[in-house]
Amino acid sequence: MTDPEDFVDEQDVTEFTTILVHMYRGEVQRSYHWRSRLDTTTNWAILLLSALITWTYSDPANPHELLLFSIVFIALLLGIESRRFMYFNLWHSRVRALERDYISRSINPKEKVTSRRWMANLADDLKTPHFKITYWEAVSHRLRHVYVWLFSISILLWLGKLIMHPVHTDKFYVVVQRAQFFGIPGKIIFAILIAFFIVNLVIAFTVPKIYREGNWDVVKKDKRYIDEWDRDI
Repeated sequence: MTDPEDFVDEQDVTEFTTILVHMYRGEVQRSYHWRSRLDTTTNWAILLLSALITWTYSDPANPHELLLFSIVFIALLLGIESRRFMYFNLWHSRVRALERDYISRSINPKEKVTSRRWMANLADDLKTPHFKITYWEAVSHRLRHVYVWLFSISILLWLGKLIMHPVHTDKFYVVVQRAQFFGIPGKIIFAILIAFFIVNLVIAFTVPKIYREGNWDVVKKDKRYIDEWDRDI
């Protein structure tokens, strides 16, 4: 097996640099594409929530249940966006590898190259692409940065709807009574929402600690692909 350092030393410097430049441009374009897809999913969630809030508050007779259904739809969008984030991170990790291990050292002549193992890692990843983060890490990232806040807004505005409509009340038991729908008591609805929010907080702030030292991989269990790549989350 050819040593990556010996292989690079045997290549024409100009040709090698040209290959990496074109590769860098291609990976930047890929990561930008998936970054745009992340924004699209987030926009869907925000637009959906905005529309339901506007309609629900427009008339006291409009049911509060739609705000609860918005939480379900947003959770589905969270699942879609988390998968997209895994792909974004896959291409972005290659960009970061080139920036960190090649470009940064090329523009700083005082910095010594301590290892070229990154080239072997990059070559392996080009042959057999691997996700650099787990699905639950992706869910955790999107929750922390976007969806915990969307869920919080949905729940708070749902509570506001119960307090304000059909007439304003400051009695908590009345709010609980108004929360019932489809024959489900308001106490159960509140309990489900509290449990749901707590689970989301746990996933958002504890999953990174659980998986940071893990060895799970989407294709095969290979700790190298988890440890030697920049997750950037």
